Amino acid sequence: MNESTVYESVMIGALLTIPMQVLSRRVTATLIERGYTDYRSTYQSVFSMCRPEGSRLTELAALAGVTKSSMVETIDALVERGYFDRVPDPTDGRATLVRRTARGWEVNRIAREVVEQVQAEWIQALGEERFAEMLGALRQLAVYLNEPLGASGHTTQT
Repeated sequence: MNESTVYESVMIGALLTIPMQVLSRRVTATLIERGYTDYRSTYQSVFSMCRPEGSRLTELAALAGVTKSSMVETIDALVERGYFDRVPDPTDGRATLVRRTARGWEVNRIAREVVEQVQAEWIQALGEERFAEMLGALRQLAVYLNEPLGASGHTTQT
């Protein structure tokens, strides 16, 4: 049985998960190599889902599909390590926003560099046309799903 046959019956969830796992491992390894030795891949959901201006903890927990207490634990670790801070929500004085610090934005910048490198490798593997078609289809699916977009693509605060 050749390698491509193994993947013939694999459903979309697994097919989308495989590239995300590769990206996550590459980003984490690069961050650790560049001195962010306290960074953990489990932080990725907060980095990818937190809006540039900041997000409420309850919103992040819902998007990540975890309990509020689990997200509190993750945010506490991120604040302790200097990646995020907590600030009053300007739209609701009773609420708090979680937002990146300068150190957190640097992580986003490095992650974007890594994703660009991996994307270039995948373009070589698939060819420019096939990769562009895949990217276009995924973008179209993202529009259809209309899920909130965090800071993906942003390297600095807006």
